[in-house]
Amino acid sequence: MEFRDYLSLLEELGRELDALCGVESRKLAAVQAGDLEALDACMKQEQAAALSLRGRERHRQQMLQALGLENVPLRELPQRCPPEDKARTEALTQQILRSYEVLSSTQGASRSLMESALRQIQNKLDGQDGAVAAAAAARSAGKTQKDFRV
Repeated sequence: MEFRDYLSLLEELGRELDALCGVESRKLAAVQAGDLEALDACMKQEQAAALSLRGRERHRQQMLQALGLENVPLRELPQRCPPEDKARTEALTQQILRSYEVLSSTQGASRSLMESALRQIQNKLDGQDGAVAAAAAARSAGKTQKDFRV
């Protein structure tokens, strides 16, 4: 196992994070547009990406262990890598950290917007339930009144 194999894995991980950022952006646009089909497609893509990322993370941990770097955070990797790989390692770690920040930000915006939309739906349903109950009560009161008149 060579350190450059690990860097190749980091490149793949970076590409996957960037692709997931694109899915999250489309998901946010779908929520804003109220496009449930597009939202559903994005959520399926998101689930598949999450499974893939989990597998890559497991592989990354195994590689780190084989390299004797299992307790080294990603930010500190450039200081602990072979000198000849320092520039590439620095660039990759910065790219991955930026991609992760963008992904987290987009996911937060998407989650907030979806929660807001769900609250609006719940409020409408609560209002309809109240209106249905009031109408039923009015009908019931009306029938009772009519029954007494007969």
